[in-house]
Amino acid sequence: MFRLIRWIWVPLLLVGWIIMSYRTQDQRNLFLGVSIQEIEKERDDLLHSWYPRIVDTISGGYWTNFEYDWTPSESQSKMLVTQARGLWTAARAAQVYPQEKIFRQAAAHGFTFLTKIMWDEKQGGFSQYYPGSENDYQLTYGNAFALYAMAEYAKINPDPAVLTWLEKSFVWLEEVAHDPEHLGYFNLIYPEGLADSLKTGANWGDPLGKDQNSSIHILEALTNVYQVWPDELVKKRLAEIFHLVRDTMVHADGYLRLFYTQNWQPINHQDSTRDYILEHLYFDHRSFGHDIETAYLLLDASKVLYGKYDLTTLAVAKKLVHQTLANGFDQDYYGLFDRAYQFPGKLDLEIVNKEKNWWGQAEAWHTLALMSTIYPKEAKYQEAFQSMWRYIKSEMIDYQYGGWYNNGLDTDPANKTARKAHEWKSAYHNGRALMQVLEYR
Repeated sequence: MFRLIRWIWVPLLLVGWIIMSYRTQDQRNLFLGVSIQEIEKERDDLLHSWYPRIVDTISGGYWTNFEYDWTPSESQSKMLVTQARGLWTAARAAQVYPQEKIFRQAAAHGFTFLTKIMWDEKQGGFSQYYPGSENDYQLTYGNAFALYAMAEYAKINPDPAVLTWLEKSFVWLEEVAHDPEHLGYFNLIYPEGLADSLKTGANWGDPLGKDQNSSIHILEALTNVYQVWPDELVKKRLAEIFHLVRDTMVHADGYLRLFYTQNWQPINHQDSTRDYILEHLYFDHRSFGHDIETAYLLLDASKVLYGKYDLTTLAVAKKLVHQTLANGFDQDYYGLFDRAYQFPGKLDLEIVNKEKNWWGQAEAWHTLALMSTIYPKEAKYQEAFQSMWRYIKSEMIDYQYGGWYNNGLDTDPANKTARKAHEWKSAYHNGRALMQVLEYR
C-alpha cells in the first residue's frame, strides 16, 4: 500500500513543483503585473527611434520636426526646451546603455550646442530660440530644463567644465529670475531696454508673475543639480521651491493652480461666466498630467533633500494622485484626459479637453509605478498602472513607424498622421517613464 501511495504522490509532487517553478519564473518576468520584457522592448524601440536620428551633424544640436513616418520636416526651428530635453534624454540613456556609444556621443553633441550656441553672451542665460532676435525673451522654464539636462550630463561626464556651466547657469537664474521678496522665480526675463509694448508674455502670463509649470520644472532641475553639485545655495533654493510647490501651490483638494501673481495669489476665474472661463481656460483649469507628475517630482525632491520620503510629502503626493485617479481618467483607467474645470454651481468636474496626450500618459504611468512600490498593499495604484500600460500599447505606440503619437488614437484618430516630433514633443516624457519604471523594480 505504501509503495502504491508513493507511486501516486511522488509524480504529483513533482508536477506541483514544476508548476510552482513556472509560476515563480512568471512572477520574475513581471513588474506590477506587467511584462518586463514588453517594457524593455518599448524602451529600446523608442530610444532607438530618436537616436541618432535627431542628431544634426550639419548645424549642431538636434533636429526638431519629423513627420509621422520620421521624414524630416521642411521647417526646423531650434527651441531651448527641445534642445535641453534632447540632451537630458541622451545622457540618461547613456547610463542605461553604457555599451552603446550613440547616446554618449549624442549627449556630448547636445551639450556643445547648448553651451556654445544657445547661451546669450550679451544678456546671459540660454536663449529661447536659435537663431534668435533682439526682441527674444529668456524663458525661466527653458533655462530650468537646461540646468536639468546639464546636471544629467554631468553624471556621465564629470569634467570640471560641465560643473562650471552648471554654476554659471544657476547663478544667472539666481540673479535675474529669483524673487528675493516673495520667493520663487519669475516666468520671463526680457532684454534691457525692451519696450513694454513688446512684452507680450506669450503664453506665460504676467512677466512679474509665477506659474506652476515653471515652478515644478525648476524643482525638477534643482533636484538634479544638487545631486552632482551639492552647493549650499542650491540646497537652499531647492528647499524653497520644494516648499512653495508642496505647501503653497497644491490646493487642499489635491490639485495645482496654474498661474499666480508675484506674491503667490492664484489666478482664479470661477466667479466668471462660462464663456469667459472657456476663453481664458489656458490660465485656469485642472491639468491632470501636471498634477500627477508633480506627485513624482515632490517625492523625488524629498528623497534628495532628506534622504527619504517624508510623511508630509507622502500625504501631499497621495492627494495629487488620488484626485487624478478620481477625476482625470477614462473608464477603467483607460487613458488620462488632458484637462477639466469645476464650473460655478457644479459639484463635479467637467472634462473640457478629452485628448489623452502622450506626456500625460507617460508621467501618470511611471508615477503610478512609484506609488505601487511605496504602497504595495493599495491595489488601486497597480490596477491603474496595468490599465494604463494596456492603453499605451493599444492607443499610443506607433508599431509601424516607431515612437508614440501625440494623443491617444481613441480620442484623436486623425493624430495618426500628425508630426511624430516637434518643438514640444521629444523623447523626454515617455523615454523617462520607460527608463524610470524599469528602475523601480
